[in-house]
Formats: sequence, structure tokens, C-alpha cells
Amino acid sequence: MTLGRLALYLNTVRWLRLSQLAWLAYRRLRPIINPAPIDLEEPQLSVAHTPFIGSPQSREKELRFLSVSRPADVANIDWHPTDVSRLWRYNLHYFDFLRWQSIPAADKPVYIESWISANPMGTEDAWEPYTASLRIVNWIKYFHEYTGEVPREWQLSLINQVHWLSKNMEHHILANHLLKNAKALVVAGTWFKGPHGKGFLKQGLDTFLTQIGEQFLPDGGHFERSPMYHNIALEDCLDVYNVLFAQPELAGEQALTRIHDVSQRALRFLDDILAADGCIYLFNDSAHDIAPEPELLMEYGQQLMQYERAPFPAMPVRISKPDTGYYGYRYCKDSLLIDAGPVGPNYQPGHAHCDTLSYEYCVNGRRLIVDSGVYGYDDDDTRNSLRGTAAHNTVMVDGAEQSEIWGTFRVARRARPRQVELSQFSDTQIKFSGSHDGYQRLPGRITHTRSIEASIVQGLSVSDTLTGNGSCHAESYIHFHPDVELVERAPHEWAVFCNGEEQAVFTAAENCSARLSRADYCPRFGIRLEGPLLVLSMDGALPLTLGYTVSTGVL
Repeated sequence: MTLGRLALYLNTVRWLRLSQLAWLAYRRLRPIINPAPIDLEEPQLSVAHTPFIGSPQSREKELRFLSVSRPADVANIDWHPTDVSRLWRYNLHYFDFLRWQSIPAADKPVYIESWISANPMGTEDAWEPYTASLRIVNWIKYFHEYTGEVPREWQLSLINQVHWLSKNMEHHILANHLLKNAKALVVAGTWFKGPHGKGFLKQGLDTFLTQIGEQFLPDGGHFERSPMYHNIALEDCLDVYNVLFAQPELAGEQALTRIHDVSQRALRFLDDILAADGCIYLFNDSAHDIAPEPELLMEYGQQLMQYERAPFPAMPVRISKPDTGYYGYRYCKDSLLIDAGPVGPNYQPGHAHCDTLSYEYCVNGRRLIVDSGVYGYDDDDTRNSLRGTAAHNTVMVDGAEQSEIWGTFRVARRARPRQVELSQFSDTQIKFSGSHDGYQRLPGRITHTRSIEASIVQGLSVSDTLTGNGSCHAESYIHFHPDVELVERAPHEWAVFCNGEEQAVFTAAENCSARLSRADYCPRFGIRLEGPLLVLSMDGALPLTLGYTVSTGVL
């Protein structure tokens, strides 16, 4: 191993918890524990207080995950296809499709029976703890809605999947994985009545309560700083509250109150940070059509715990979520959100991108300046590129990444936000400022400071200052939505058209060089589009300042 590679490992491992390291070592020795099977316990007849919401689904009779489709052929089910990604196979074993209307009701029992036959305990992909956690919950949701008597063979398989999961919790990964494991045990613990069911419930609820206390920050955001995973974890909270509220004697009032309060806070956070088009922003590992839609989550919250949605902003609303690190505003059909938070929890930044001080911007209900999104979780050039600094609306110095991303989910040295502030200097204007230390590891020990002035009437003004020693080469990236066309009108000036209508004028500072290019935009897993990319660059002695305006006033 080279010294550089060794340093990368050491700068990754040093952030891990001691308990996490111990579990990692244990999992190296015993990757999977296959316990002796247990016998069936009597299941509950009811498990939910309010109907569960459904996951995003295909409209056709097909198995469509991550934008890749395969025929829904129950006569020839392949549980381990080799022509798709591993993440696609995981999705197949999640069994979300049990509740899809596009899959015929008569086919769903065939899938369950085929899976039981083809996937004995410990089978690769099918028996990953995260995969098992989702499947357990999906089976119970399906059993809850099943119109006939649930066959004993299904129930026996289910209780042994839960028993297996209870011995294979993901303490080495933590974060959203451990939350999913705990949720599955809680839901199963409300389904099975006997001693094993009580054990599942206690183990799951103890872990779940600990994790939501850590994972949901005081401002309501999820600590992995991904809007997609926020929605996934929020559904977990609502589902757990749902099954416990139906049988309150199982958990007690104190546990229900804690889950209720965390869920309400997370719902408010989601409500506050939505883009002007009603969807999530794509910071870090985020994509559309994976987590439940925000509208569905908020309707679920309203039915379950009387969540009251925030009114449509008739006046400008300032967004300030200092714990998560999100700042901006919403007003009618315009919105701005800036990511100035940490890369994630120190011990698990697996879904982090180099997007510190980046932003997304909507004008007239349309996404104008966008995050590049995520294409997949394969360890390849696409994954590395979309996590990189150049894929976000921020500044790269001397070709170095803000944070040392590597592998599929690894981060070594990482950018840390500093002196972040959002001020409102009129009813229609806000000013954001913040720095990060991600380039302090470079020879010049460089600090990047960004200032954004946003006007409801006039648009954005972005100024980036680099301070430190010596000189550097700086590049500022601005990614536009694929529906946008940039037309150069003068040196350093472009008209910004969206679907044929002029929406803004982009003007770069005269001291910058500017070039127009194209870049990937991946709003969904497996979907790759191209949009315009402007790159502003500058070389010189520090300090350097480069910037631009996006004017949206009278054009």
C-alpha cells in the first residue's frame, strides 16, 4: 500500500466510533450469523391505525427499479439476475412491488412462495440486513391488507427473517441502516404476539428511540443531510408511530410522545425546505422517485398525528436550519436553498457529496440552477464524478476536491463549514455568508468564503473569495437544468431561457474567464440528462475574488 493510500485510510478510519470499529472487526470474523430456526408464533389480526402510504411504483406490469425494467413474469422468476446492478437486485428483494397496483393481485402470492423456495437463510443479496429490514416491513404491510388467511408457510418464513435480523443488526454501519433494522423489529414485534415478538419489540424500540434522538437534529433535519434520506427516515418514524398507536399498551405513552414529537419536527423541516416545484432538492445522495413524495408524507402525517401544513408563502419566508446547515428563502414560485452543513455525521458520511456552499435555485416554479443528483451506487467514474466538487455549484481550487471522497461511500479529510450566517436586510432580500476549510490541506492553506445576496425582485449575486498564502487556480461551476438554454449576448453575459421563455440574465465578473460546457444531470437513479454548465476561472495571487449575478427582474 502506498503512503498516499495509507493516509486516505487513516483519515477515514479516524472519524469512526470505537464501537463501530469493534463491530467492523466482529463482522470481518463473522460476516453473517445464521441462527437456528424458530417456530411460528400467533400473529396479530391488525397492525396499523392508519393506512400505510405506498412507495413510488411503475404504472406498467413490470419490475421497474432505478429506471431499469424487467418483465414481471411469475412463471420464470430470476431472483439473482446478473445483467443489473447489485442495488437493483436489492430492490427486487425489498418487495416494494407487493403493494403496487400494476402487479396483479394473483401474482403476489407467487412471488412470496417463489422467494421462500429460492432464498434460504443467508443467501447473498436477499439476506443483507438492510434488504431484510425493508422486506420484513413490506411483507407485514401486505399481510395486513391481505384479504384471505395468511398461509402458515409465509408467517414461518417471516418470523425467521426477523429472528435472523435480530442477530445481524448493522451496528458497524449505523445511521439510516440501523434505523431501518430497528423499525423492522418494532413492526414485527407488533405483529407476532408471543415471547419472540416481545423480544423483537423491545430490541427494536430501544434502538429506534436512541437512533431518532441522534439522527433527527433540533431543527428537524436528518443528520445525513440528504433530503431523500430525510424522507425515508421520516416515513420510518411515521410507520413506527402508526403501528404503536394502534396498540399503545405495547410501547407506552412516553415512547409514543417521543416519536410523535420527532415526526412533527421532521415534517415541519420538510415542509419548510421544499423547492418551489414541490419536490426535494438533490443535495448529497438524493434523487426523485425513491422516497415517498413530500405530499404523501405530509398527508400521512396529517391523518396520523394531525400535522398542520405550512401555508403557501404569500410573503417571502426565510429558511434558516442551522443544525442541518440549510439556508435560503421561499416565495410564491421562487426558492433558493444553500447547503452549508457538515458532510454528514462524522462517523458515517457515506452519502456525502462535495457540495459545501452549493445551492439550488428555482424561478417561476422551474428549476434553473441545479444540483447534479445521483445516478447509482456503483464504484465507478460516474459515481465519483457526481460526488465531486465540479458537479456542484461551488468553487474548486487547484483541481482538488473540497472533501477527499473515495470508493463508493468513503470520505477522508472533509470540508467543515465556518462562520455561517443568514441575515435579512429587507422584506424582499436576504444575505448569506459562510466559509469552509476543505482547502486548508493545500500548500496555501486556503479558505473559501461565499457571500450570496438574494432579492425576490432582482435575483442572485454570488461572490467567492479565496484567502491564504501564495497563488492558486480557481474554478466556479454553475449547473443549469437541461430545459435551460444559454444564449451569449455580450462578453461575460448570457440570456437564460427555459422552454423558450427568457427567465434571467447571467453576468460573470469581468476579472473571470468564462466558458460554456455541458454536464450530467441525474434527477433519478439510472437517468442521465445533459444541461448547460458555465465555468468561471481565475488565476493569481491570493486573495482572489470571483463572482456572478443572476438577474431575474424586468428583462
